[in-house]
Amino acid sequence: MTTTASDALDIAIKIEGDIVRARGAGRDMCRELGLSEINQVKVATAISELARNIFTYAKTGNISLRRLSAPRAGIEVVATDNGPGIADVKLVLSGTYKSKTGMGKGLLGTKRLVDFFEIDSSPERGTRVVLRKFIR
Repeated sequence: MTTTASDALDIAIKIEGDIVRARGAGRDMCRELGLSEINQVKVATAISELARNIFTYAKTGNISLRRLSAPRAGIEVVATDNGPGIADVKLVLSGTYKSKTGMGKGLLGTKRLVDFFEIDSSPERGTRVVLRKFIR
């Protein structure tokens, strides 16, 4: 995937209002890229979920938005934090998991909204989620 510096935006997640800011920035980038309105909403929802998880579990982190041009045009979202990590990613994505603070379906729902989803998480490193939505 190629991108240029002018095609990227990093949003620090430190306060609750940053969740709304990240969501809006993602939706704006999707609109500029020409994604359909439904796909704009899907990406904005995914960003909101990732940013909310950062704020709730890690307290601080970052949402990076990148315009993709090759080999497929679209948007890439990378959510990173240095929080406690996810002990059992497979369980969380299984559909049977229930968290102590919510339904436990946020990451699974996020995965279903996008074309590409990758997660790396451990107590030593925190969590990094990469997702992509392509222009069809």
